[in-house]
Amino acid sequence: MNSTVAGEPIFDAIVRFNADRDDDLVRLKLKRLDESVFCFFRGTDELFGEAWNELRPRDPGPAILCSGDLHLENFGACQSQEGDFRFEINDFDEAVVAPCSFDLVRCTASILLAGEDWGLSPLDATGIALAFLDQYRHAVIDAVDSGTVGEISPRSGEGPLWDLLNVTSQGAKPGFLDHETRRKKNGTREIIRSAKKHPDVGPKRRQRIQEAIEDHGKAIGKAGAYKVLDVTARIAGIGSLGLRRYTVLIEGGGSPDRNRLLDVKEARRSVVADHIEIPQPAFPTEAERVVEAQRQLQSRQALGLGTVQIGEQSYRLREMIPDENRSSLDRLQRKPKKLKRAVEVVGQLVGWSQVRGANRPAGAGSDERQALAEWAKGPGIDAVLAAAVRVADHTQSEYDEYHRAYSQ
Repeated sequence: MNSTVAGEPIFDAIVRFNADRDDDLVRLKLKRLDESVFCFFRGTDELFGEAWNELRPRDPGPAILCSGDLHLENFGACQSQEGDFRFEINDFDEAVVAPCSFDLVRCTASILLAGEDWGLSPLDATGIALAFLDQYRHAVIDAVDSGTVGEISPRSGEGPLWDLLNVTSQGAKPGFLDHETRRKKNGTREIIRSAKKHPDVGPKRRQRIQEAIEDHGKAIGKAGAYKVLDVTARIAGIGSLGLRRYTVLIEGGGSPDRNRLLDVKEARRSVVADHIEIPQPAFPTEAERVVEAQRQLQSRQALGLGTVQIGEQSYRLREMIPDENRSSLDRLQRKPKKLKRAVEVVGQLVGWSQVRGANRPAGAGSDERQALAEWAKGPGIDAVLAAAVRVADHTQSEYDEYHRAYSQ
């Protein structure tokens, strides 16, 4: 179910869209969507896709690889294969080839909506959105002109975003496992169970997950490291609630302090792909699409990134960072000046990521990166804020309707 039906009540459309997901988690999702307009926006990317062709800028920009669900909560710390950290876009479930403004409009609208959640004045929120777009513009133009695409690492700059990233880096030493696991009497670890975060899975399901992860380890020549020690379900996020998702504890570099945790998440077709009038590349599985997008759009390949097949469904797997260490921007919500500076840097990050995503021929004798830079220099980007305001207003109306229906 990848689209709403014109004229259908918003509540009914959301229930229908989620009809093939786990009932208990869908009920949780409906509750979380009602918490605020920003939560609603985060969890209903399918509605954004439905409204895109009506609300988009007149000149949406060149087609590039986009994350497909860009908003302020989809940024955070990611650990690279080398073991260090970068601040990155961190969700690619809806990755799609789309006009570059698709991600820009969605992220800018999220700034306006999050500002309301975070108690910012409309003037402050608009100022932060403008700063985000201005830094995006400069990052794209500078990267294309210089041929150098930047990245955000603990030692690459100073400011509130680096402060968050440094906290994550320091918290990711061997003791970080204590956030999610505990030692049993025999000295080995197990995942801490929680009905709200890490519920149990049945023995048959656990066995299938274990076999898939251990087969993956053998396939990449790391059978010992991928020996499975424990498996639970994982409840996280908003939009993906109801999909199958697991936390898997593996041997890693050795028990107990060099074990590793993997996030294993069901991959489905991008919920916005049907609303983009651009041919999409073919992939063997949806998980391969998600992983390839992450590899291309991030500055470094993430630790543990890969795909597995469990039954007929493909899953994306990657190293997990405990929620306590995610470097979430909402930690700055009561510090508007620091928040503005952080979001400016996020604008640079989005610009660099889009330059990486612009790697296909744009036409005879032209280069797509250059096309992106030319669009960023022109009036197209100036229309992004107006489109984002339209999206924010549209989302507020949908949320108000949803809230009335949910409250009955």
